[in-house]
Amino acid sequence: MIRIFFYPDSTRYVLFTEQALAHMYAHAQRWPWQKEAGGEIFSAAPDAAGLVISSAAGPSPLDRRSRYAWNPDTTAADLDRQAEFALDRHAVGLWHTHPVPSPSPSALDRHTTLEYLEAFQGDRSRYLMVIIGNRGTPPAMGVWVATPERHGGWLKLIPALT
Repeated sequence: MIRIFFYPDSTRYVLFTEQALAHMYAHAQRWPWQKEAGGEIFSAAPDAAGLVISSAAGPSPLDRRSRYAWNPDTTAADLDRQAEFALDRHAVGLWHTHPVPSPSPSALDRHTTLEYLEAFQGDRSRYLMVIIGNRGTPPAMGVWVATPERHGGWLKLIPALT
């Protein structure tokens, strides 16, 4: 199974492969004792109008995690990026879970996504935020894109009808 999300103006889309989805879905917080999990998502063509997310990394055992928070271990995340880059895949966004049926980004989620985008120092035109909820089969999923517009642009992508 794949999932596709469109920009509001339908000029671009983001396609998630079965491999990337399976990795993220495996960490959905379906039970009260499960902690947030997350990592980065990767694509071979980071600037394509049709962005294909071919893999996802994380979480690391060294991440700091709780029911309502995920803070990545930066050393482990850097190693994941290097391993993916060796396979010609580039970091294009962050993913993480939320213990809610309909996930949406917090102010901290938005801030963190923009920080990642700014760290590319103009080498990226966008950076994604993917949040996996805890209900549904497949789990609910929200996708947002940050752009480097003044004070950071922020768009919610629209899921394709399945």
